[in-house]
Amino acid sequence: MSAPYPNHPTVVRAKEKATDRPSDSVLWDQFRKGSDAAFIQIYEYHFDALFSYGMRLTQDESLTQDGIHDVFFDLRELRKKLGPTDHIRFYLLKCLKRKLYKQQERWDHRRSQFSGEDGFGFELSHEQVLIDQQLDAERIKQLNRAIAELSPRKKEIIYYFYYEGLSYAEIRELMGLDSDHTTRNLMYKALGFLRKALQ
Repeated sequence: MSAPYPNHPTVVRAKEKATDRPSDSVLWDQFRKGSDAAFIQIYEYHFDALFSYGMRLTQDESLTQDGIHDVFFDLRELRKKLGPTDHIRFYLLKCLKRKLYKQQERWDHRRSQFSGEDGFGFELSHEQVLIDQQLDAERIKQLNRAIAELSPRKKEIIYYFYYEGLSYAEIRELMGLDSDHTTRNLMYKALGFLRKALQ
């Protein structure tokens, strides 16, 4: 699927590359080589998105903040052993998800927060469009009602693709799906449900 809208994450990333901000691969290499400025820039640029993502997984502010701080502590400690990446956000999302699931195992009473019926909730704003048409306020409300009815897995895949701009391969890895084909099928089912809601 293309990204026809100017606020889609893939379009935003392309705009950022045209500014003075270094590419992800350059910034990551600077960090791996010991640059504290690069580390701070990565933290400041990605913290809000990681917090928003962690809250969707846990609905627990303290647990999410602890998870993010643990991720960045580990990164700093292990930076010389890290491999290259050209997509820092994807790498951090993966680390945070793994970290929060490990915390879940330690505090088993939090399990329902990861797998409950209301897991991975989000709403569409006026600036965010999931399908190729402009939506007025009433249609956005209608679409948000439909999003609320999606299964957590379908909400999750919509979030990764449209909010984070991840590729099918990255989504497959993050969600633990067995193939790109399975990933696409899940996406098509989610979008099909949302399109029906707008008919």
